[in-house]
Amino acid sequence: MWDVLVCEDFTNLREALVDYLNDSGVWRVRAVSDGQGVRLALAERVPDVLLLDVGLPQESGIEVARWVKAAHPGLGIVMLSGRTSPVDRLAGWRCGADVYLLKPAEMEEVELALTALVKRGQPAALRPEPSEALPVLQVAKAQLVCSSGEACQLTAREVMLLHALALSRGSVVESEALRRLLWLGQEEDIDHNNALFSLVRRLRRKLDGMGLPADALNVVRGRGYRLACPLRIE
Repeated sequence: MWDVLVCEDFTNLREALVDYLNDSGVWRVRAVSDGQGVRLALAERVPDVLLLDVGLPQESGIEVARWVKAAHPGLGIVMLSGRTSPVDRLAGWRCGADVYLLKPAEMEEVELALTALVKRGQPAALRPEPSEALPVLQVAKAQLVCSSGEACQLTAREVMLLHALALSRGSVVESEALRRLLWLGQEEDIDHNNALFSLVRRLRRKLDGMGLPADALNVVRGRGYRLACPLRIE
């Protein structure tokens, strides 16, 4: 089965989409109503594809797509929008949408778009390494397990950070994308720059304690962070 995350704030449409996809028998469906729900769902498990409404409360679908693509380049996005102007459609494409569908879209059209996007597959650079010696990030258990079997417990934000970096497979993830992924809508009174730096420093200590290379998690000045040590994600 394929894993799809549906983000739609209109309850009737969200439930209709979930019911239709569930009835097809090939989708494992989760549904949320806003950007914060997407953030929490991605921390739990990254789906094969994201079905994203543009007109979300607080944080627009355009904003959500932008940080999702920055943190998870291999995640396909099908965007649903009632905005028909060329400017709006271009904004959807530019923020990272792979498919832009206009409302009201037929349920069959939505599913076909999701299916086509999943079947394209991930870029080779994002596929898991075949080596059994790779450290394993166990998202559900919030822990990192090295090849010797030693496990290190991680906080929720450490899991989210490591997960985003691991999916980027050595590419730089912009600092702004990480801040939005980790803190948007929460703790507005804190200094997110210092918070991210402190989070990276704590995570580095844990990686070092497990015997991973000293430069496994490094900073690219003026841009963001990259993970030089490949991980397997479960």
